[in-house]
Amino acid sequence: MPEPSNMLPSTIVKNTLRWIRQILPNVGHALDFIDNIPLLKNPIVRRFAGVLRLEWLLGLTGQVNLERAEAEVKKLQQQYPHETPDQISHRLIVKKAIQAGGTGLVTSILPGFAVAFLALDIAATTALQTALVYEIAAAYGLNLRDTARKGEVLAIFGLALGGGNALKAGVKFLRNIPLAGAAIGASTNATILYSVGYAASRFYAAQLQEASEIPNTETLKTIQQESEAYLNIAIAQQAIVDQVLAHMLLVSYPEKTWEDILPNLKKLQLEPSSLNTIATNLQSPQPLETLLAQLNCDFAAPLLAQCRRIAESTGGISQQEADILRSIEQKCDAKSLA
Repeated sequence: MPEPSNMLPSTIVKNTLRWIRQILPNVGHALDFIDNIPLLKNPIVRRFAGVLRLEWLLGLTGQVNLERAEAEVKKLQQQYPHETPDQISHRLIVKKAIQAGGTGLVTSILPGFAVAFLALDIAATTALQTALVYEIAAAYGLNLRDTARKGEVLAIFGLALGGGNALKAGVKFLRNIPLAGAAIGASTNATILYSVGYAASRFYAAQLQEASEIPNTETLKTIQQESEAYLNIAIAQQAIVDQVLAHMLLVSYPEKTWEDILPNLKKLQLEPSSLNTIATNLQSPQPLETLLAQLNCDFAAPLLAQCRRIAESTGGISQQEADILRSIEQKCDAKSLA
């Protein structure tokens, strides 16, 4: 019997349940583990991590491929031998943001899930963010096999996303275990990943500076405040990214109406707020040069990845599409970052 159109395919449900069985059987033990992590007893960390129900993240920390994370960092360190841990971390963040903003579901993070299982995109991209935290820890010379890293992941997510601005960025999903049907837009993926990566970099830099496994309370408070300010900047950048996407859509689908374009946008998994911004700017777009002048260099590379997807979806890149891509590439040399 054919499945009703309003139901998820059985294969997705089965794989979702399998993932849940892998992640959640020991949630009770996870809670005990959390209660015994000194870092998570800090009042600043507890305040912001407590906003999010992060126990299920412990399952993702157990799935991070530590050898791959170490190899990724070592490769960059060999390629850029004179760069500091901060600079290497920045490269790691940009690389992950390109993946999250440009390709959506990353099957290498959750082996066995097909690209078609877009309903699991939250789980996959959260796993990508978790792997990034481990990579940044490696960039600062820390032992990835130390169990302290698991508690640090939860603390960093809390510091990065536990404040008021997080809801504006679309991170309500972190308040609940991600289930089938939950999805998150590509722009928001990149925004959240930058915020988590920023907080991780500041956290591990503080560890080295203070020569302490747990930065002091004032340092943690500063990290949270800086992360909140950075997230606010990222949200504003997300709006600029959406406006540039409108320019690409205008030249990629010059003869189509909004109703014709919308199904193609759904393949990019854009947030409703992003769709609203794009719809508005299709009618009266700001000059591309003005938008690119406001674009932060960090967001140029994932924007380039998204625009390439739109251009390639039309069957070939036109001259107008190529001109927009070139303009983005020239912004902070985004092509070299990508």
